[in-house]
Amino acid sequence: MNKKTALKISAAAVLAGLIGAPALAMEPALPRSPKVFARLDSDSNGRITIQELEPRALRRFTRLDGDKNGEVSSAEIDASLQKLMTMRRNRMLKAMDGDSSGAISRAELDRFVANLLKAADADADGGVSLDEARNFRLAKLKKPLNGESAN
Repeated sequence: MNKKTALKISAAAVLAGLIGAPALAMEPALPRSPKVFARLDSDSNGRITIQELEPRALRRFTRLDGDKNGEVSSAEIDASLQKLMTMRRNRMLKAMDGDSSGAISRAELDRFVANLLKAADADADGGVSLDEARNFRLAKLKKPLNGESAN
C-alpha cells in the first residue's frame, strides 16, 4: 500500500470516528476527555459524583422517551438511532458531495481527504501529529473541508 492510500484510509478512519462515536453514544457513560470531564465536574473538585452525572443521564433518557410514559422502549431507541443515522448521512453528504448529486464520487472523497489533512496539519509539515489530530475539531470549525474554498 502506498503512502497516499494509507493517508486516505487513515483520514477516513478519523472521519468515521469523529462522526460515528458521538452519534451513537446515547447511553450514560463516564467521560473520556478532560474537557467533558471538566464540564460534568460542576464543583471542580476533580471527581464526578452521581449528583453530577445523573442530570445528564436523565436528560438523555427524557429525550429518548418519545411517548413520555417513563420508559424507553426498543422502538423509541430504534427511532432515535434512525434519526441520528439520517443526520449523520446528511452531514457526510454535505461535507463530501461537492456537486450535490446525492452520491460521493472517488474524486470528491480524494478532495475531502486532502482538505481534511490540510485543515488538521497546523504546522503545514505534510502530516498530522497526534496533537494536531486532537485539536482538529477547532481547525475543522475554521476551515471548510469540501474543497469549496480550500487553499
